[in-house]
Amino acid sequence: MNKRNLFSLIAVCGLLVTGCTTTGASEEAAKNYCEVPSNQFRLSDELVDLVNDARIGEGMMPLDVDEALTEVAGDYACEMIESEFFAHHSPKTDLDPGERLTQAGYIYFTMGENLAVGQDTAQDVFDDWMTSPEHRGNILSPHWREIGIAVRSTPDGEFYWVQEFADPVKF
Repeated sequence: MNKRNLFSLIAVCGLLVTGCTTTGASEEAAKNYCEVPSNQFRLSDELVDLVNDARIGEGMMPLDVDEALTEVAGDYACEMIESEFFAHHSPKTDLDPGERLTQAGYIYFTMGENLAVGQDTAQDVFDDWMTSPEHRGNILSPHWREIGIAVRSTPDGEFYWVQEFADPVKF
C-alpha cells in the first residue's frame, strides 16, 4: 500500500469514526442533523461536468475527481451544518481548508475551496460561483489537477455545497 492510499484509508476510518451525522434525542441535535441527499452523486457529477466544461472552454485541462478531496468536502459540509456556521475557517476545529486537507492526509502543492449554501441545483450553484470573481478564479485556476465535491443538506432540505481543488503531490 502506497503512502497516499494509507492516508486515504486513515481519512476514511476517521470519517467512519466521527461520521457526518449527529445522534441523540435532543431537539437541538435533530435540528443540526446533516443528511446526504439521495441525489448527491447526480448533483456532484453535474457540477464536475459544468466545471470541466468551463475549463475546457477556456483551453484548460479538465480536473480529475479525487476521493480524498470528496471525503474532506463532505465532512466539512456536515461540520458547517451541525455546528451552524458558514465559513472557510472552522470555529469548531480552528482549521482552515488547507489544514483540513493536511489532517486528512492529502498532500498538495496548492489548494482552493468554494462554498455555497441554499442553491437547489448544480447549475444554480455553478452560475452563482461564476458571477463571483474569487469563485470563478478557483474554477478556472490553472493550478489545480484534482477536484472533490460534496452536497449535504439540513433536515429541512437546505443544500450546503463544498468544492475542494488541489494540485496533489504524487509519490
